[in-house]
Amino acid sequence: GILRLNYIFLSRLLKTTSCGPPPDVNNADPIGLKTEEYKTGERVEYSCFNKYTLDLRPPFSSYLTCEQGEWRGNIKCLKPCTVTVEEMERRGIELAYANRQKMFAPHYDHITFVCQRGKDLADVRELRQQCNDGVMTLPECQQKM
Repeated sequence: GILRLNYIFLSRLLKTTSCGPPPDVNNADPIGLKTEEYKTGERVEYSCFNKYTLDLRPPFSSYLTCEQGEWRGNIKCLKPCTVTVEEMERRGIELAYANRQKMFAPHYDHITFVCQRGKDLADVRELRQQCNDGVMTLPECQQKM
């Protein structure tokens, strides 16, 4: 009777206090070996994919914590920016310091451009631009008058 119900209740309670394998997180992988079960209070640390940047501003951190059978925490990987030769051609700009086919900048990094020969800056945007979570506003240069 009551003893059996108590046993069922307690075994269910104990089962739910552990977590299964850590969940998938966008653009990140858990560091170290994954196991099938985690106890309450155990943490799993994540690292972002190459060129992605871990957001460490609250409420974000680098780990998830097992709490009563649920993974809690917030992990966010900020995207890098990509600039292609085609995009630069269209805007009459080139890289100030490199001649690569494709340019990557991690979040928060800057890329400095110059106007192509015979062109002037056509807008108020700076020639040095910052990457913000995968978005970078490119300056534009036009033929000199």
